[in-house]
Amino acid sequence: MKGLKLGFGFWLFTLSLAAAVLIIGGFIVFQNAKQEKIQKQTSREVALSCTTDMATQFHIHPVLKMTLLGKAQEIPANIGITPLCMNAIHTHDASGVIHIESSVKKDFTLGDFFAVWQKPFTKEQVIDAVLLSGQKVSVTVNGKEVETFDQTILNDKDQIEVIVR
Repeated sequence: MKGLKLGFGFWLFTLSLAAAVLIIGGFIVFQNAKQEKIQKQTSREVALSCTTDMATQFHIHPVLKMTLLGKAQEIPANIGITPLCMNAIHTHDASGVIHIESSVKKDFTLGDFFAVWQKPFTKEQVIDAVLLSGQKVSVTVNGKEVETFDQTILNDKDQIEVIVR
């Protein structure tokens, strides 16, 4: 019996296949480690991080309306969007629709949105309105007043209203 001779093409194919398996396996391990790291982050950390549409696993749209001392407060377009980054929580227009597009499902909060907006949201100050004695902030979700304030969880299609009186 003579030995089997394998040609150069066979070895090139075998090496290419082995390299492809190693690259794909490495990519999967890297993606799993990255996903585990994101899972451990708080909702605030995820909200403030950049995202891409390709990474979106969680996508909801609550709506925010604000009234400050009797005047409607516009929710500006492009909160959380810069030329280099789109935060997991952002707006595209001034309609009040908040887009939450994240690589991980979290209980994102109203406080997370204000952190991305870089505006204060406390019981003493909402955006630029510093509350004076006797003035109050109330938060309603779908018409019901809630006491959760900045910890109010944002759910899909929730109608959230912040009123400073």
